[in-house]
Amino acid sequence: MSSFPIEHKIDFPQCERLERLRSQMRAMGCSLAVIAPTDQMRYLIGWAEPAHERFLALLVPVDGMARLVVPALNYEDARGARLCVSDIQGWDDATGWEPLVIEVLQRIRPGDSVAVDDELPSGHLIRLQRLAPGLEWRPLAPVISPLREVKTAQEIEKLQLSARATDGVCSAALRDLQTGMTELELQEEIRRAYQQRGVEPGFAIVCFGPNSALPHHRSGSKRLAEGDLVLLDIGCIREGYWSDITRTAAFGEVDPEAARIYRIVREAYQAALEAVRPGVPCEDIDAAARRVIERAGYGALFVHRTGHGIGMSGHEAPFIVKGNREELKEGMVFSIEPGVYLPGRFGIRVENIVAVGPAGAVSLNADPPAELPVVEPI
Repeated sequence: MSSFPIEHKIDFPQCERLERLRSQMRAMGCSLAVIAPTDQMRYLIGWAEPAHERFLALLVPVDGMARLVVPALNYEDARGARLCVSDIQGWDDATGWEPLVIEVLQRIRPGDSVAVDDELPSGHLIRLQRLAPGLEWRPLAPVISPLREVKTAQEIEKLQLSARATDGVCSAALRDLQTGMTELELQEEIRRAYQQRGVEPGFAIVCFGPNSALPHHRSGSKRLAEGDLVLLDIGCIREGYWSDITRTAAFGEVDPEAARIYRIVREAYQAALEAVRPGVPCEDIDAAARRVIERAGYGALFVHRTGHGIGMSGHEAPFIVKGNREELKEGMVFSIEPGVYLPGRFGIRVENIVAVGPAGAVSLNADPPAELPVVEPI
């Protein structure tokens, strides 16, 4: 993914989320959670700052006061953020962070379980394990994902606003295609368009011609020529919540096979959309899209999952993929993005973000075109 730099803070009442985390920890037999300065921390306390190589973590015992351990460089920022965590401890490079953490670890009984943020650097985890060798260490994702993946009405509203901003930027980018422009030039136009709308650019994958057959192409110097397919996969962050959309269009003359495959991919998208409802396993949504593409003879060229959850992270649970038997719940939000990729020729993908409503899917984006859009060369 070609990413733009992102730095953002979110201001939420967080104490209720910490209590929900503790309830989940009790249900799963965890005595302590260790949260890195990631979207997990932002979700729980509304604050996180990059610590680079230094240790920064939120320690949440299942009972008792949470402790935020931060480098001295971040201490005043954390204290000024009006967090619901009152125990904020700073450490300096001379003394290190271990004394502040061992105080918490010593309250955990030998053999108890500690859930560790999946994004905590491995070097920090190894040092934690050496401080408390008698504890059981497990990933945090199964503990916190059930909390994050079901969105509140307010969260869905933020996701809707982010999706609308991306709808507008994507439509404008396709209208503004010009012969000879490079992928990087269009990527920069997209970044500026987001800024002009007052939202934070997130990422932009811009693919011209054969590069559209690379699902995560790194945009480069390829110039747009008549007859190219254009694939745009873009997103932004608005009020802390991501958007993500993919659209494919023809620039000038349309390859008949591309037009046919577009209809197949669009049908696969629609089949997945119509399969969404509470109680349906995630893998059934993937299967609904995949059946359409396999029936058309392109199954081997659909090389990725059908979708991923989205919220404060660009990719989060639930994952719409074979083998995931988790049942959809009202309030889950995820992408539906089937694709077919012919190496060296072209690729076609259609993607919208959808929320699970009481009766089925509600798309947060405008409907993708029924037929392959054509942009006349300028």
